[in-house]
Amino acid sequence: MHKPADPSHSTREKSINIKSVISFCHELQKRLQENKNEHGLEELVDRVEDQINLVKDFLLKSLSPHRHAQLDGPGTDLWNICVQIKRQDDTDFSPTKNKLLVFARVFSFVILALAQRGTHNEPGDLLRLEKLAIKTGRSCIGAGELNFALMVLQKAADYNGLLQHLQEKLPREELDTCKRLESEYFTLRIALAWKEDRLDVADHLYEKMQDGKSNSDHTSAENLADSLFEIGKDLTEKKNFPLAAKWLQRAYEAINIQDLEQLSREAIELRLAISQALVRSYLDLGTTEGFQKAENHVCYIESEFGDKLVVLLLRLELLSKSPAEIFDSGGYADVLRRMVRSLDISESSFNLVIHHIRKLDDKSPSIAGSILDEFITSRILPTQHNPWVERAVVLRTRMATTHRDSDEIIQSLSSTFDSVEANLEKSLPAAAVLAIQILIWKKVDASWTQGELELTEKWCHVAMHPALRHSGPANAAKIARKLLTCALQRNDLDNAIEILRSMSESARKEPMTIYLAYKLALRNGDREMASECLKDISEASPNDAQYLYACCMDAQEAEDKLCAIEALRYLIQKCEYSSPGAIHLPALFRVVIRLETSLMNDQGHISTNTLLVEDTCQVFEGVVTAIQRDPRDSQGHKLFVVEELDWFCKNAYNLGLKNLRIWPPRQSLRIFQSCLSIISQYPGDISIQVSNDLSLRSMFCHFLLATMLIALARSEDNIETQLQDYLMMRNHIKSFDLELEGRLNTLDDISKNDLQMKLEVLLVFDFEVFQAMADCVLRAESIPGQVLYSTLRKIINHIFSLERFDNEKLAKYLRCLLKATLASEPEFPLKIMEDICRLVKQCADSQKPIPPQEVEWFATTAFNHGVDLYGISEDELSRKWVSHALTLAHYHQDGGDLEQELQRRQITLKWDS
Repeated sequence: MHKPADPSHSTREKSINIKSVISFCHELQKRLQENKNEHGLEELVDRVEDQINLVKDFLLKSLSPHRHAQLDGPGTDLWNICVQIKRQDDTDFSPTKNKLLVFARVFSFVILALAQRGTHNEPGDLLRLEKLAIKTGRSCIGAGELNFALMVLQKAADYNGLLQHLQEKLPREELDTCKRLESEYFTLRIALAWKEDRLDVADHLYEKMQDGKSNSDHTSAENLADSLFEIGKDLTEKKNFPLAAKWLQRAYEAINIQDLEQLSREAIELRLAISQALVRSYLDLGTTEGFQKAENHVCYIESEFGDKLVVLLLRLELLSKSPAEIFDSGGYADVLRRMVRSLDISESSFNLVIHHIRKLDDKSPSIAGSILDEFITSRILPTQHNPWVERAVVLRTRMATTHRDSDEIIQSLSSTFDSVEANLEKSLPAAAVLAIQILIWKKVDASWTQGELELTEKWCHVAMHPALRHSGPANAAKIARKLLTCALQRNDLDNAIEILRSMSESARKEPMTIYLAYKLALRNGDREMASECLKDISEASPNDAQYLYACCMDAQEAEDKLCAIEALRYLIQKCEYSSPGAIHLPALFRVVIRLETSLMNDQGHISTNTLLVEDTCQVFEGVVTAIQRDPRDSQGHKLFVVEELDWFCKNAYNLGLKNLRIWPPRQSLRIFQSCLSIISQYPGDISIQVSNDLSLRSMFCHFLLATMLIALARSEDNIETQLQDYLMMRNHIKSFDLELEGRLNTLDDISKNDLQMKLEVLLVFDFEVFQAMADCVLRAESIPGQVLYSTLRKIINHIFSLERFDNEKLAKYLRCLLKATLASEPEFPLKIMEDICRLVKQCADSQKPIPPQEVEWFATTAFNHGVDLYGISEDELSRKWVSHALTLAHYHQDGGDLEQELQRRQITLKWDS
């Protein structure tokens, strides 16, 4: 806000100090050319404003016509300094510096006006002052100093009034200048009134200006049109569309009446800008009349400028503002085609065309797509400018995937990719391809969800276009899998095989691809391929069971029990050490067992299939292993509860019992052994009834196992295996005996008798075991003496305890033991001979002595062995053996004949003393 004038100055008309004014003028010239800080500039602005008010008050209120010619020089110099500074680059000027320059101009003008004051001013002086007033007023309006603008323009009006009285004396040139200045004055007064928000005054001034026909000069007309254009734009921003159209129409009329050839380039551009704003203001009226005026104006400038960009833009704007129900898509497309053909391609023009194609896409997608195809083919691809190509092709894809599917849309998009592939030197980069395939994949998903398999396949083929080769292996595999899924869905197995073969090796190794290959194998009945797929899935996703679970479901859906069993086996392995929440491990085992049982039942006499029986045994053994691990769920609860143990235990027993005559004995052994292992895992807090039932089932299992093992051992040629079978059989007999002993008091008579009979049978088997074991040991070769001695001795002791046989049979066993050990280390057969002597002595006086023939054999064998030792100079050993021989001969019941004979022969042996 301006400072009020000092009253002391307004009252002292004749006391103005011209020297001080001149001094300040010189000072201001210097300080304008200095670099002052903001604070210094603000102080200087205040001082200049004070000086302006001082001179202005004196100039306006003093009635004295006295001239102050001495002010002319300093005022002119100050004006020139201001002009010189403004001609420099003022973009770096601060707002305070700009304000100072405006005030300096105002100050220079008022002192020049004061210098030329008088009643006999010449026309040249008046023209000069009016020019300065016009220029100063324009600066003030531009800077928003409206009070000063009004003051200087008022002076311009005064000078113009004086010149009006001198027009008859003015030469032609000065007369034209006078008219031009008058036009400039009205232009600025209109602008000032607009700035003061007094449009009524501006309207009055415009009408007055038109009455005076003061705008014949083209430069003045340009300035007037520019000012009126600014008024119209301001009203448009304020949404006052009727007034905006009125002032813009005036702006267009002001410049349009001029000869176009005389207008500057800036004026021609201004004319187009006014036309553009005018058309928009007509359209913004929202009336039929306004739309028609806009149509007429566009047609007029279109006939004048043809396919100039601004004209085409106006035509597009006109078309876009038409009511939706009568929107001319074809007309909009024609204008866009003209624009595509005529404009020079650049970043701005590219963005412009893309913008309008997007707008057309909202109204007519198919036509917009064809325009964009033309733009890509004819203008963008020839530039080889990748950023434009990428943006345009991505937009083309977006447009194609946004609207309803049709074969035409898919084909047109594919054709676009054909053009890109044929004409683009560098392939589309991965980022652009990814954006394109994301859009296409949405269509693939949507059509797949709706069951549109044919459309799904077509979109997949578009996504695999050669122009999109940089999609990356993951995306390529994803699309190929969708094609494979479609082929499987339509049961087109040959096509599915071709798709699978066309995939890269890395893609075929991905779990999802292997799963689809498994489905294909099921459809084709290729169990070998299905088995390979299951193995690959298990290896490819070690921590994820979802694919194996899906394989199980697919195999059951295909009613292929063998494949289902194999898939379940892999799934069980996957869940063996970490049971996922969605999969219950016992349930998996149950399903496998049921499937295998069902398969055996379905096959009838083929149920002896060794592989299937082997698998069943492995499953039950896997159940045992799993139970022993005691797996638990996420809440810590046991998975194999008593109910689960009951199911597996009963089914193992029943399955083994049912197939006892069918299965190979070794497999039957395994199934009953699994049953026993499961029984051993029952908790200790089960009921007495359950415990008794389990005890009986356990004894039956031991009995069956023992009988099968004796049969196997009898027919086994491999001694090691045979002995192992015998050993296992003895363990089962022992377990049966212990179990029966603990249950005798709880059994009824019938059950007790039955089980005791079974135990007797088993004990017979146990005796046979030792006989067979002894026979095996005797037939074995290269057995160390100590092992042979200790083993056979234990066997004989067990046989004696089991059979309670007589001395005769015992002597036979001892004879075998002696013969077996006689060639081993000396101490072992000597120990046996000592046992024999002790036995013969003990039995000599009993009712059942050792048979004489056995005593004779022992005595002669001992004596002969002593003689053999004598022959090799083993005198000490020889003496011991001969001594044992004489002892045995003494107890031989032959009247002493044998003893005498051996004594006679002993004499011939000359041992070293």
